[in-house]
Amino acid sequence: MAARAPRPLRLSKEEWLELEKQTDQRYEYLDGFVYAMAGESKRHNEIVLNIADALRAKAKSRGCAFQVQNVRTWIAKLNRYYYPDVVVSCAEESHSHEIHQPCLIVEVLSSSTIERDRREKLDAYFKIPTLITYLLVSQAERRVEIFQKTQWNLWWSELVNEGTLEIPCLEASLSLAQIYAGLAVPEAQPLDP
Repeated sequence: MAARAPRPLRLSKEEWLELEKQTDQRYEYLDGFVYAMAGESKRHNEIVLNIADALRAKAKSRGCAFQVQNVRTWIAKLNRYYYPDVVVSCAEESHSHEIHQPCLIVEVLSSSTIERDRREKLDAYFKIPTLITYLLVSQAERRVEIFQKTQWNLWWSELVNEGTLEIPCLEASLSLAQIYAGLAVPEAQPLDP
């Protein structure tokens, strides 16, 4: 008879936070299970900084919190904490290390996170009542997927190679030229029908 694999250990939120302090590593927390986050590439970081350059001042002028990479976002309905690449909240946020009421979340895709960002995180993030816009930004090609909550449903669109999208909670726009400024990111090829 084959031996059974041991069940993964579930951690409390306090144990997870202590693990992060002790290891100086970020871990996403999914209702007791923790997953180490991979390091980012230089291109990934440049894209995040370009988005910050384009939107941070607008967020601050509206009284919104604009955070990148090291501030966790809580999904109360699922008891999950993720570290989005960019998160904006225009609500009153009382916790110094967490965002609970985001209106915009951006994830920069990598080969190791693309499926998780498109499925698991898409579903989880839109369980946050205040979230309006979720962006998936490719670093392999000039392509951004846009998910926006409307009164009746979730609307999907994408920008390929050029164009501008609206960020409703900031009353601002963001172009692919701003996102990919100064980067040698290849043009996207059309997807097969």
